[in-house]
Amino acid sequence: MRYLHLVDPIASIRVCQSNPLWRAHVLDIADRSLSNTFIFTEKYEMERCTVPVSFDEIDWDAVPFGDEEWCFAFNRHTFLLNNAKAAAITGDRRYLDNWIRLFKDFFTRSHLSENTKKRSWRSLECGIRIENYLRSLELLSASKMEIDGKTMDDISTFLSVHVDYLMETHTDFHRLSNWGILQDHGLFLASLHLGRQDGMQEALRRLDEELRLQVLPDGMHWEQSSMYHAEVLHAALDTIMVADRAGIEVPEGMRRRTHELALALARTLRPDGKCYLFGDSDEIDMRDIVAAAAVIFADGELSYYAQGGLDEEFWLSFAPGTELPKPTRPEGSRLRFMKESGNAIIEMSDDAAIRFHCGLLGSGHGHLDQLHFDLYCGSGTILTDAGRYTYTDTPERYALKGAYGHNTIVIDGCEPSLMEDSWSVSSFAEPLFCDAAMKDGYGLLRGSHLGYASKGIIITRTIATISDSFVVIADDISAPGRAQAEILFHFDTETVLDLEDGDLVATSNGTGIRMFLPEEAEARISKAHISKRYNELLETPLLTLSCGIEERGCIVTVISLKKGGMCRRSPVTKPLTGAQVPSRISAGLILSDGCDEYSIGIVTNEHPAGGFLLKAGKAEAFGRIFISRNGGEATVLRS
Repeated sequence: MRYLHLVDPIASIRVCQSNPLWRAHVLDIADRSLSNTFIFTEKYEMERCTVPVSFDEIDWDAVPFGDEEWCFAFNRHTFLLNNAKAAAITGDRRYLDNWIRLFKDFFTRSHLSENTKKRSWRSLECGIRIENYLRSLELLSASKMEIDGKTMDDISTFLSVHVDYLMETHTDFHRLSNWGILQDHGLFLASLHLGRQDGMQEALRRLDEELRLQVLPDGMHWEQSSMYHAEVLHAALDTIMVADRAGIEVPEGMRRRTHELALALARTLRPDGKCYLFGDSDEIDMRDIVAAAAVIFADGELSYYAQGGLDEEFWLSFAPGTELPKPTRPEGSRLRFMKESGNAIIEMSDDAAIRFHCGLLGSGHGHLDQLHFDLYCGSGTILTDAGRYTYTDTPERYALKGAYGHNTIVIDGCEPSLMEDSWSVSSFAEPLFCDAAMKDGYGLLRGSHLGYASKGIIITRTIATISDSFVVIADDISAPGRAQAEILFHFDTETVLDLEDGDLVATSNGTGIRMFLPEEAEARISKAHISKRYNELLETPLLTLSCGIEERGCIVTVISLKKGGMCRRSPVTKPLTGAQVPSRISAGLILSDGCDEYSIGIVTNEHPAGGFLLKAGKAEAFGRIFISRNGGEATVLRS
């Protein structure tokens, strides 16, 4: 048998099982399945479930807990791959026998029909489980675990049914959905295994087209979810890797767009290599998939972002001793701006970053997160998205997917976009623009949306980063009359909040920030939900700033990332006349981090009266946002 996923399966298993946690996980999943007990806790598990479900006689279309996602996860058959890994680890034939038993149970009792296409034979699961079967066969073969001829014939028949089914299952939905790429990846693998040229060529044709339709010009997957971006990337990368090893030509466009997907994912990861909880996502260290792309595309930038991420997922595709290309930090990498999708990252230092979104909703996996930002500092996130928890049509789904589950602004208690159900959105808050820039060590993120345009209300959020010391959030709200604004800040779990003389101190795992809150806002600390993994719901602190707006308001919150940071307010004035720019459209700040003092002027609307030159503290300039360090020449971030 040709080993297309693994050059030397046993050597790879030897490397992997040196990690006792990985070995224990594999054996736990395999041992549970010996008695028909199943949980789903793989690293990239799309619908994780830690509650064991046991069967006397397996029901392959079962829906425990009222969530069909359990059935979908079950029918990807990851437990079979874990039995093959367990056999390779231990040499114990019980796992081979169990693999055959479970396969035969499904093969003889679950048949393709119009009913099973909705659950155990959903085309997405068919595509995914093909990879699990073929990886299993490689491991079992390399481990000298022989499968009898009759069972091998049944497996070939089984895979042939998959190929025929997937060949005829391809609609316009699949062309634009991650479903298409995930199932056509399986179609390619099964066709290659069976020597089906028709299936291989059709799979590559589809994958080429799907990537052309689904990958935005900035490299982001259009569905706006880190998790599904990674799943699509894995399917495309694995297809390219297997095709290259088998000497099969891959379309150039498919190869190029897969490379773009990998770069976009790498650039949007946290400093610790985990993904932000963007859209429907779990918190996962994704450096392994970036490392795989670095090897396949011989790309030093991908190696840079993959450092420290060579885990078992990587070694199950590459020979032990495989080295990444020399890491190369790209010039200008402190700012990563994905303009077409409306995503931006400013890396303030090696261990501090801010992520901002003002752009596409994407598919049903996208969230109502216009103007949301995450803040990573020290060794983890401080301010975070609330995650997803479930896909069921429940209050929890609405709470976490909606604006109230994000660090954004809600007006008059009304969501800026409306969810019709768990997946559908109407009256979407259309983004007006998203700007991102960096100059002289200062960063700028800016966005606005039309979610409240029917009420005559426009919100614009400007975020300025000051060296590696401060984050300034200026929320400009324009309304035809009076409006009540709620500005939300979701903190990560384990964060402790304390209000001290009008300021807020947030501490987590030895890392702390101080927030200087706007005087015109009422601060309230409460509890909210956060979900870092599917089916996991935790409590976390929520800070809500409530503020009444009369026609126009500029609400400024300052975050100090350094202990001892200081902030005081200063008016924005006109040196020509001494006139003051109205505070409803301006804010002046003087910030000190103990080493340097920064003067900052923010003007949200041009105000010609009294002259055009502006002054805030020691900073003077003509511009909307300008900053001076220690009284030096001002940097204009926005004219």
